[in-house]
Amino acid sequence: MSLSKPFVAGLVVLHAGLLVWAVMGFAEWFRLDVPWPHVANPLFPHGVLLAHWTSVLVTASLFLGGLALRWPATPTAVACGYAAMATVCLIETTTYLVHDARWLAMGLEYAAYIGIGWFLFRSTWTQAHFGGTGGLAG
Repeated sequence: MSLSKPFVAGLVVLHAGLLVWAVMGFAEWFRLDVPWPHVANPLFPHGVLLAHWTSVLVTASLFLGGLALRWPATPTAVACGYAAMATVCLIETTTYLVHDARWLAMGLEYAAYIGIGWFLFRSTWTQAHFGGTGGLAG
């Protein structure tokens, strides 16, 4: 049995969770009276949270929509979204976070982006599903 299908199912669950998290974060960002415990880090300024929630919402939507529509540019679009999320993470980690595990958390986040990106660009399953290598020649 190929591990690609369970891995893709896990990515769908992950990105659906990110999408829900971003919608919850935007509800808080718009200062709505939400019935759940706050998901936004209170250390982050309003502008940083805008970049945070926007990058997460757009990237999760690109992954889920691209997967559903078999959009050939999905790997490239998701990689760009991950680059935006990684940039926001760098700003948050170097400027606002103070906990001892912040560097480990950032490293694990970056490792996840690299691993998922590798899968999206190089796996046989995604190349067949998207009809190529995400817009890359070769």
